[in-house]
Amino acid sequence: MASFKAVVALAAATLVGRVAATEVFLPPCLDPFQPFVYSGCFAEASGTQILPYRSPASPDDMTVEKCVAECKGNGYRYAGLVYYGVCYCGQTVKGSLTEESECSYPCKGDDSQICGANGVFSIYQDPTFIPVEETTIADYDPLGCWTDNSSQGRALSYRQDSVDGATMTTEKCLQACHAGGFPFAGTEYGGECYCGVVIGNDTYSAPASECNMACNGASDEKCGGPGRLNLYAADELLSLQPCGYEPPVSSSTELPPATTVTTESSTSAPVVEESTTCTVEESTSTTNTPPPTLPPTTSTTAPVSTTSTTSSVCVTTTVIPPKCEYKCGKWCSNPIPDWDNDLKSCKAAWSNCLLQVASCFKNAGFPQSLECFNFGQWCADVDDYCVKTPKGKKRDFFGKKPPKGGNPATTVTVTTACPTVAPTSTKPATTTTKPATTTICPTPTPTNLCKQPTNNHHGYKPGKPVGGIELPVVTCNDLVSDWPSFPFKRYSDPDTRKCKKYSRSTPNNACADACKEQYEDCLDVYAEGCRSNGRNKPRGDSYFGQMEKRTFPFWGGWTDNFTGAKDKCKAQYNDCLAVNRNVDVKGKCGKFCE
Repeated sequence: MASFKAVVALAAATLVGRVAATEVFLPPCLDPFQPFVYSGCFAEASGTQILPYRSPASPDDMTVEKCVAECKGNGYRYAGLVYYGVCYCGQTVKGSLTEESECSYPCKGDDSQICGANGVFSIYQDPTFIPVEETTIADYDPLGCWTDNSSQGRALSYRQDSVDGATMTTEKCLQACHAGGFPFAGTEYGGECYCGVVIGNDTYSAPASECNMACNGASDEKCGGPGRLNLYAADELLSLQPCGYEPPVSSSTELPPATTVTTESSTSAPVVEESTTCTVEESTSTTNTPPPTLPPTTSTTAPVSTTSTTSSVCVTTTVIPPKCEYKCGKWCSNPIPDWDNDLKSCKAAWSNCLLQVASCFKNAGFPQSLECFNFGQWCADVDDYCVKTPKGKKRDFFGKKPPKGGNPATTVTVTTACPTVAPTSTKPATTTTKPATTTICPTPTPTNLCKQPTNNHHGYKPGKPVGGIELPVVTCNDLVSDWPSFPFKRYSDPDTRKCKKYSRSTPNNACADACKEQYEDCLDVYAEGCRSNGRNKPRGDSYFGQMEKRTFPFWGGWTDNFTGAKDKCKAQYNDCLAVNRNVDVKGKCGKFCE
């Protein structure tokens, strides 16, 4: 409660003025989430609005559960119910704590619950947010220039009229948005400041040259332009567990039997690290044995010492790779191969990672599929690490860039008696060396046999496909049993045994299938993300806010409405089929594991 009161005190001290523009309505959160905490009964001050966002949900069947789901789905920190069930949300509470008896109206959807009163709110708080006072304006990162001229509403919903436009600076705007607990802030037209919890519909990245107006209060700073916004974001002001959040699955602590450690086979050949330490425990006893009774002699027998040794004890430590190393929604990656002080092995891990990106978009499910952009960036981080640290190790990379959402490797320690060492034979040992047989190529080249089309009108080209969703890779088959008859494979599943394979005479079919998969992913991920039809809009923006900001240039944000996005996806698909009608595979995949 202490942090909540601090937030209220901060809000009371800084009444953040705003003019609400067209709201961004997201659906209620239907996934399980950590329950909101009741924070008390708050009275609305004269001339102020205690919470700015009014849910469009009907108050006729409103309950506490429905209201907090509305606020959770829209990314707000607080939920408030007033006058029998009108639901409001906000980032701060502009009101004063009052007597609990003042909140006395039953909710229309459940008369056993209280829904405030006339001008008095029952307030609930999402505990997954960091208290505002533990953050600063330094937590806002610049995201560049963005559009703010859509007929569907502002990029950021709350204009800060309390900030004097004649003396506007970036710092003043960030201070106003921070005081309101808003994760997004933006300056526009030299003297306007806006804040928001999500970025509005039909808003997209623009060239930096279009944010060309100096701030009215600082000529050396840029404050957007006409219909253009210098955008800033603070991850620290977002929920740590947004709607759709799935906590990491804890690995089992139950150890397998001491005699056997079983791992499931994987096409990426999981690395099992074993170290065995043998400790010899000695039990030594020394006995001074009197000499046997013998005829008297001139010499005596020295005392006899006897030593007995128990069997050795062996301690074996086994590191078992996880079945799910990186998780995005319904999709899990296979573990990338291990590497240790070897640039070639490090590059092999990067290739393996890159070949799994398409399967992420295909199987993660929207809106969690947006997290696949982060996975693709993580794979790029592997490559960057290989270049900068050619003698590095996988475990060191994971220490700096751990995979997200998956399970950690499991360490199993087994103590057994060491095997008895057979007597050494004097006969020379005969060694027979058999050639190694490779059944799985751990590193098929990630170079795609299929081409990404170019279309200047729609703006896609190699390295910049629609929505940032690359063409699935078609390259050499990684299974030796398949390779002679089917040298090519389209990598669209983490388990490469399930990926579709192609003969040398059907590369055009392989690329046609890749074009179709890219088209389907473009619709399911990018077009759905661009959908903007009020409350039917998916919760993409909540994931948009959670995406790593460095992926924004790679992806581009919501640059189209739903119809425009579909048209681009379709145009790219047709161009993809056209450019891949005659695929040249001469000299390609002529050797296994090429």
